[in-house]
Amino acid sequence: MATLIIIEGPAKDQKFALADHKLVMIGRDASCTIQIVDPQLSRHHLQVATDPDEGRHYVLDYGSRNGISVNGVQIKDRRILGDRDVIEAGTTTIVYSTDDSIDADHVRASLKRYGQGNVHTEVPD
Repeated sequence: MATLIIIEGPAKDQKFALADHKLVMIGRDASCTIQIVDPQLSRHHLQVATDPDEGRHYVLDYGSRNGISVNGVQIKDRRILGDRDVIEAGTTTIVYSTDDSIDADHVRASLKRYGQGNVHTEVPD
């Protein structure tokens, strides 16, 4: 079962199973499936949804002001997600995992093994 694991930001260490959701909206607004009170997120910042034809998850910027990146690359169109893809939005870093048994500490450790996860977002005062 696919899972979103927040490894950095205001909702750090939270984990969200995607099994029961065809569409997950992420942002600051209380109406979002996953509300993250990150001042650099838009009220409705991004969505993670299931592609009905392929049965795989994809991420899409919902027209946010600051945009999103996947694995360090800013995206404009929807992007199919693979295991351990890193989604960055504002000061929040989310990892998409196909393994629902892992936690945020395990994800952070495995990303460091592969040379990822070493750069932290800095917020100007």
